[in-house]
Amino acid sequence: MTVYEGTSAARPDRRFGRAARRHFDLLMNSGSLMGTTVVTSVLGFAYWWVAARVLPAEVVGSASAAVSALTLVGTLSMFGMGTLLISELPRLPDPGKRWNFIVTCLLVATTAAAVGGLVYVGLARFAIPGLRHSVGSWPMTLMLLAGVVVTATTLVLDDGLLGLMAGPLQLLRNTYFALGKLLLLAALPFLPIAVRPGHLLATWVVGGLLSVLLLAFSLRRRGLSASARPAWSMLRGRLGQALEHNALNLALFVPRTVQPLVVAAVISPAATAAFYTMYMIFSFLTMLPNNLATTLFAAAAGNMAALRAKVRMALLLSVGLGVPASVVLALIARPVMGLFGATYVNLAGTALAILALTYSALLFRPLYFAIARVRGRVPQASVFAVVAGVAELGASWYGGSHNGLTGLALWLAAMWVLQGLYTAPTVLRVALRRPDAWKHAPGRHGRHRIPSQRRPVQ
Repeated sequence: MTVYEGTSAARPDRRFGRAARRHFDLLMNSGSLMGTTVVTSVLGFAYWWVAARVLPAEVVGSASAAVSALTLVGTLSMFGMGTLLISELPRLPDPGKRWNFIVTCLLVATTAAAVGGLVYVGLARFAIPGLRHSVGSWPMTLMLLAGVVVTATTLVLDDGLLGLMAGPLQLLRNTYFALGKLLLLAALPFLPIAVRPGHLLATWVVGGLLSVLLLAFSLRRRGLSASARPAWSMLRGRLGQALEHNALNLALFVPRTVQPLVVAAVISPAATAAFYTMYMIFSFLTMLPNNLATTLFAAAAGNMAALRAKVRMALLLSVGLGVPASVVLALIARPVMGLFGATYVNLAGTALAILALTYSALLFRPLYFAIARVRGRVPQASVFAVVAGVAELGASWYGGSHNGLTGLALWLAAMWVLQGLYTAPTVLRVALRRPDAWKHAPGRHGRHRIPSQRRPVQ
């Protein structure tokens, strides 16, 4: 007789199985997000490796600057529509209207991206000479505008799929996109044309459009033939929420984007390259809590009763998998950076180890913001994000100017520890709160939220 026989206790494997089934939506969608990161990173590396091998360096350089511009402007032009979809899709009283709402948000993002792209082109051509190389000739400029629109639209579409609990479908679309643009790039040298930077941008635009068409075909095969007509009335009363989410998105996005510029300004170009590589490696470590937080928001939106259980599972995975990985990364930081050359390990080996050791404090931050979104406390979270972002940039500036990347990492780590001390109590209170305490917890604007049964799109 085992210790489990003759008692009411469940076997650990059965308890794990029940937990996995109970949180299948969280595990499936966060897993698909991590899969998307891996696929796009690997195929993205292959894309630029092929480009460097088969095309002139000046063509690749101009194209990479333009791709960075369209990615930045496209992300900023989402106008909060993606986060609004994650928040509101589960709460729609009529599930048959979900695709109407998605199409409406896509059109808003498309319009905002077109305006944002025109503003960027105007600034780059006539106001900021340093950006002129990213827009190139007029045909390349038109392709850049198309790329901004496609980027914003597909990013919002991905968030809509997450709101439908259809994470594998966004993984499928991103795989189509990454593979499609790689194949199109490989075909360029065989065409009877002189390859220009605009042609590389065309691979991004056409690849994005193909990914949407192939996704639509996959949806049709699954029998998901929903109405694709926009319903503008569905935005009534929701634009304020979109603006709130957009403000928080910007507060989180801008500091991360500006960090390499701070390094370039206060240290050196070589340090910037080492920092970018170091931060990319560290991002793979933080990918786990970040993706779990995104899925947590999608799974618990409109369902306060599920929030506690989802937060506990996200914490369990972030701590159980992430903390050991952070210790390993701290121990092998210098050998890992050494793979990129002696300069990289000398500049950023110690800095990577320092950042890895802050993971335990940093893991609470994305969960805090997900909880704030679910509980309708986005403005308060935005204020904290702005203060934290300014503090991070100031710490990076001070540390980098005094002791290079090691000093930058030490001061940045100090800011992350302080953020962990601020965010951990909120996350732990939600995780440890008694389930019946949510019954009388008011939702946004004081309304009581009714638990909903979320079912993923098949």
